[in-house]
Amino acid sequence: MDAGDVATWVGSTAAVVAAVASVAVWWLERPVPAWELQYETRGVSLVRNTGRASAKEVRVCAGSASRPMPNDHRVDAGTIAPGEVIPIIASRDMGDPADWAVEVTWRGRRGRRAKWTRPIV
Repeated sequence: MDAGDVATWVGSTAAVVAAVASVAVWWLERPVPAWELQYETRGVSLVRNTGRASAKEVRVCAGSASRPMPNDHRVDAGTIAPGEVIPIIASRDMGDPADWAVEVTWRGRRGRRAKWTRPIV
């Protein structure tokens, strides 16, 4: 392999590495939904999309994994844009299991379901 071939190989390799790095940066910085739970009064809480992208086919449930009830406080919310909120009854009563949580599921990139969970204290 002469010097010209080595220089071409090094240049080609550097171009491939740069392309892979730029795709990785794009993937990490892409807009995605993010969630936050805000406690309000009288057992009503707000689930807010704090991300930079809308979430589709959003479902919010509050309940216990150890003692599920049919349709524990569930809201089917459709599409939620950044900054929008979903009100949900998310309070624990005396005697309820300690594992109560709010779970948000939505349709993510490539059509896959994504999930976010927060315990209710």
